[in-house]
Amino acid sequence: MPFMAIYRRDDISAAEYDKFRAAVPLEAAPLGSLSHIHARLGDEFVSIDVWEDAEALAAFNKDVLKPATEALGHAFVDPQIVEVETFVVTPATNAYGLPFVQVAEPA
Repeated sequence: MPFMAIYRRDDISAAEYDKFRAAVPLEAAPLGSLSHIHARLGDEFVSIDVWEDAEALAAFNKDVLKPATEALGHAFVDPQIVEVETFVVTPATNAYGLPFVQVAEPA
């Protein structure tokens, strides 16, 4: 069953998020990750990740996100985790021209 993690922070600037992204690049999406969406809402950032299962999500938070967040001098804040009921991606997504990274299937 897929799970969605909702991360919200108002104490990390856009520049700090860019440093974080350099430490945790989107191109290195781990096995189990289905999607990543990020936006700024005023001074707050919101990231939503969808994972194949809760175990993969928990491992990524523990092994990757928490150490990368703490390396920037911030405490890791657990995301809100919600079981996904519907997950649809349509071909129309391509029309928005947003930065998109396609990760190759594992060998």
